[in-house]
Amino acid sequence: ADACYACHTANEPLESLPIKERTRIYTLPEDSTRLLGIINPIYSERSCWEAACHVHDAEQKVLGVLDIIVSLETIDQQIARAKFKMFLFALTCILALSGVLWYFVRRWVDKPVSDLVEATQHVAAGDLSYTIQRSGSDELGMLARSFNNMTQKLSEARMQLFQSDKMASLGRLAAGVAHEINNPLTGILTYSSYLLKRSKQNPEMQRDLAVIVKETKRSRDIVKGLLDFARQSIPKKHAADVSEIIHHVVDVVKNQLNISRIKLVKDLGEHLPEVVVDENQIQQVLTNLIVNAADAIGKESGTITISASLSESAAHGASRAGGNNGPAESDFVIIKVSDTGSGIAEANLSKIFDPFYTTKGHGGTGLGLAVVRGIIENHNGTISVESKVGKGTTFTVRLPLAPAAKKTAAS
Repeated sequence: ADACYACHTANEPLESLPIKERTRIYTLPEDSTRLLGIINPIYSERSCWEAACHVHDAEQKVLGVLDIIVSLETIDQQIARAKFKMFLFALTCILALSGVLWYFVRRWVDKPVSDLVEATQHVAAGDLSYTIQRSGSDELGMLARSFNNMTQKLSEARMQLFQSDKMASLGRLAAGVAHEINNPLTGILTYSSYLLKRSKQNPEMQRDLAVIVKETKRSRDIVKGLLDFARQSIPKKHAADVSEIIHHVVDVVKNQLNISRIKLVKDLGEHLPEVVVDENQIQQVLTNLIVNAADAIGKESGTITISASLSESAAHGASRAGGNNGPAESDFVIIKVSDTGSGIAEANLSKIFDPFYTTKGHGGTGLGLAVVRGIIENHNGTISVESKVGKGTTFTVRLPLAPAAKKTAAS
């Protein structure tokens, strides 16, 4: 028997058996049930061999063996269930971890990349107004903001190109029209003026001729405006003092403003850096803006304010959006022309720089501000307008600094 084998492996039966050798596990061949066998030797003691009932000699050390057999079926089932539960738990943890990883990859990597791909497809199709809605501070968030900034710059560049093409086409048209009608107008004005002088004896004819002369002169002014619009020359830029340009313009227009009872206020910053401009063209711009402001005020007294300053961020060292080659706020001088006139309706603000659009009614040509914008854009500057009906209008011109002035502003 298995219980005997543990002690009878040698020639002489063992009288003692180590603890670790007293147990054994074996399997029944019938149903593969595992069994645990435990043997415990029964040693002969003094109380045994001195007892009257004892038949063994005192020299016999081991009286017998107690063999206990226990089935491991229940324990094996519990172990199997425990292994299955551990497997389910591990599988659940793996699935949960995979789900969490999938969510974060989807949320922080896959979706932003998909949004970026979709945005590039929109831009490739010509939709430059499409933006990526992402405000994170990570690399993908920075990429989204850079993409939105790029599309905005592309949209502005396309609009500027469209405006340039439109202005060029209108310029060619205006030059042709002005050339064709200028000579006939000169003849009409000459003969009507001559007839006006000879018709002093005929008041009715004199009134009619006066109307002809007046309207012919107005037409001549329109033609002159067309020619000015068509002949926008390339500016001869050089470093110039903004304050001196403004002082010169004010000296030219101040008498006319005094006659109209309009107060002119200058608010010029101290030690303004030089700008790279064509002085004559910038004087033309400022004169046009001041005359328009006076027309907006009309016959009632009012105030025109012309101010010049360096961009506010220049004093604090503005950073460039596009690296060292990109524009910085401190690279511009800001000139503002404000009036207390009638103002411009909000619906008309987007049209005032369009050629032939005017708010002056019958007396305007609608070319002045178109010429102004063309000049400013040729100087790599910008012009914008703010206005409220009944309160007044402010035109803001931004002109680039001279290279030496940029270094001074940056320091």
